[in-house]
Amino acid sequence: MLVDWEEIDLLLLVKSREISRGSITQVKKVNGQKVYYLHYYADAAQNRYRYAREASYYLKLDRVSDDFLREFTEAMKEKPRIHSVDTFVHTYKSQHVDVVVPSTKTLYNYIHQGLLEIKVIDLPRAVRIRKRFTKRPSTKKHLGKSIEERPEEINNRSHFGDWEIDSVLGGKTVGEPSILTLVERQTRYAITKNLVEKKAEYVNQAVLECMKLYPIKSITADNGNEFASLSEIDGLDVYFAHAYSSYERGTNENFNGLLREFIPKGVSLKDFNPKLLEDYSKAINERLRRIHGYQSAKKEAGTKVLDSQLFLDCRARRSG
Repeated sequence: MLVDWEEIDLLLLVKSREISRGSITQVKKVNGQKVYYLHYYADAAQNRYRYAREASYYLKLDRVSDDFLREFTEAMKEKPRIHSVDTFVHTYKSQHVDVVVPSTKTLYNYIHQGLLEIKVIDLPRAVRIRKRFTKRPSTKKHLGKSIEERPEEINNRSHFGDWEIDSVLGGKTVGEPSILTLVERQTRYAITKNLVEKKAEYVNQAVLECMKLYPIKSITADNGNEFASLSEIDGLDVYFAHAYSSYERGTNENFNGLLREFIPKGVSLKDFNPKLLEDYSKAINERLRRIHGYQSAKKEAGTKVLDSQLFLDCRARRSG
């Protein structure tokens, strides 16, 4: 007969929890001295279990205020959407300290179980499936300095002015317009530009325009042909990630994922309104981020951009 040790371990764990839940400290005298010991009472174990379940947040949907549910629904359906589930929960808690507010995890549980008006499909990043690929050998040429040569001060995000770059396509037809995305590594602040076509000449032109307005000291790119000429820009350090290693530009990839909520794959950009891109970028930059202590990327970058702008103005006057 085979012994299922995993099942035995599980039974022992359950029994241990049950004994711990129902154990109550008792006292008795032994040789005139008080001796304390634990004694198990089944009723006490059952009562503690019942009280714990009644106090569980997961069972409090009926105690969540209608105002919270209404505002949450409106915030999630807003176009463009400013809040994530997490930032809405944090903001609402800070503004309504005496109201029962479910945690972010509990709210997601409600959504996945269909208990709320908001459905999973309303939150595109919640339904995105991450495909796993085996690492493939690099077959691409190296366009410049490898990311392995990138200084530690850039890797650890210790100062402002180091960016990651990528291009976002709508349709995949030849000559299709694209969107250039630049995201600052320290603050996660993003710049977007419409490109006539996904070509190196248009990318360089857009980057040069951005450099007049923002401090761009370095850029990390992938090995796409549209970035082949980036290293030719004076005063700019450019580093290239390894092939098939999008995680090495995770800051930019995360922004692109947020942008895809507004611009799905396969939708042509030929008739795309540039004003909408500004609105979408603004909405993402103004979204509160847990990594910034629930401040926005726009606020984090604000003073640093202004300080750097003074530097840029001085540099322009000297060059003039």
